[in-house]
Amino acid sequence: MTPREGRPRTGLTPALGAAIGCAVIWGVNVPVMKAGLQEVDPFFFNAARLTLSAAALGLLDAAERRGRAKVPTPWRKVVTLGLLSSLVYQVLFLLGMDATSAGNTAIIVASGPLWTAIIESLMGVDRHPGRAWGALGVAFVGTMLVTLTGIDDPTGGATLLGNLVMLAAMGTWAFATVLSRPLLETFPATRLAFLAVLVSLPGHWALALPGLDLSSVGRPGFVASTIAYSGILSTGVAYALWNRSVKDLGAARTAAFSNLVPVVALAVAWVYLGEQPRLLQLAGGALVVAGLLMWRTARRST
Repeated sequence: MTPREGRPRTGLTPALGAAIGCAVIWGVNVPVMKAGLQEVDPFFFNAARLTLSAAALGLLDAAERRGRAKVPTPWRKVVTLGLLSSLVYQVLFLLGMDATSAGNTAIIVASGPLWTAIIESLMGVDRHPGRAWGALGVAFVGTMLVTLTGIDDPTGGATLLGNLVMLAAMGTWAFATVLSRPLLETFPATRLAFLAVLVSLPGHWALALPGLDLSSVGRPGFVASTIAYSGILSTGVAYALWNRSVKDLGAARTAAFSNLVPVVALAVAWVYLGEQPRLLQLAGGALVVAGLLMWRTARRST
C-alpha cells in the first residue's frame, strides 16, 4: 500500500477549490459590474459580457473535449437550463443590481443556499434535519433585514424593488442549480456551462440592440475592462467552476460557499466604490453568514 492509499482526503480538494474560487470571483464581480453599469446601457453590458463568457467557455470546453469520451447532448434539458440560468436569472440579476447597492446585492446573493435547500425539499431531492432548518431560518432573517431595511443608502442607490428583484434572481438561480444536478452526473460541467450561455445569447442581444447607442458610453476603456472581467471570469470561468463543484459536492453544499461573496464584495465595494457598510447591512450580512455556517455544521452531524 502506498502512503496515499486508504487515507481519506483532507485539505483543499479540487471541488472545494472550485467553490471557493467561484465565490471570490463573484464577490469581486459585484462592485466591478456595479461600476460598469453606471457607464453603459445595462442590457448591452449583459449581452457583451455573456458573449465573452460563451467564447471563454467554448475554449475551455474544446480543451477538455480532447480527453473525454463523446457524450450525446440532451438538448431539451440544456436549453431549459440555459434559458433559466443564463437568460431569466441574468436579466433579473442585472435589473436588481441596477436598482440596489453592491453591498445589498452581495448579501442577497449569499442567501442562495437558503433557497436551494427549500427547493431541494419541495422537489424531494434532499431532506434537511430540524437543526439545519433552524440555521437557515437565521440566514433568512438576515436576508430579510437587508432586503427590507437597507433601502435608504444614497451612496449605493439601494431600493426595495431592487432588493426584491435580486431575491427573485437568487430563487431562479437556486432552482436552476437543483435542476442541473442530475444532468451533471452524466454530462460534462464545462460543456453544460458553455451551451447554457450560448442558447441565451439571442435573447440578450434582442434586449440590447433596439435601444443601443454606443456614442453615449462613458469611459469606453473602463467599460471594456469591466465587461471583460465580468464576462471572462464571472460568467465564464466561474460557471465552469460552479458546475464542477455542484457535480462533486452537491447543489446545497456548493451553494454554502456563497457566504464568501458578501465578505469579498463588501470589502471591494468599500475601497472601489466608496460604499461604506451600514450597521443594519452588516448585521443582516452577519446573520446570513452565521446561519449558513450553522447549517453546514448541522448537515455534517447527520
